[in-house]
Amino acid sequence: MYYVFANNQLFNKIGAPDAVLEVDPTGTRIGSSYLYATARDYARFGLLFENDGVFNGERILPDGWVKYTNTVASASKGIYGSFFWLNRGRSLPSAPEDMYACDGHDGQHIYILPTQELVVVVLGYSPTSRGGMDTDRLLKDILGTLN
Repeated sequence: MYYVFANNQLFNKIGAPDAVLEVDPTGTRIGSSYLYATARDYARFGLLFENDGVFNGERILPDGWVKYTNTVASASKGIYGSFFWLNRGRSLPSAPEDMYACDGHDGQHIYILPTQELVVVVLGYSPTSRGGMDTDRLLKDILGTLN
């Protein structure tokens, strides 16, 4: 049951049945990383959070979970919630303060912008440690097209 829980209770319900959440050598799910999915699957995940845990009219996440993920974690100085990076300190000044994000290894991102009703997915190898993509400029350009 453990190995199919994420697929049955999350990925299948949001239309991402091919998403793969890897396990470590002991068989434990690695929830912080190693999720292999398509850009559309990541966008569906973002939309689930954009819509307060509801997808296609079905509540997938417990009521209040999305708010919990956006609540500043103590001692994080406003940059982290529960499993999501926050923009409260305006680390991405072109994005609104209410934006929150998943930041993957080597430059993959899911940006959720509630006030714009927008989800932006960025995939591809672009590690910031090597001068990767300027995601603030990318978000600025995207937001500029909406106004």
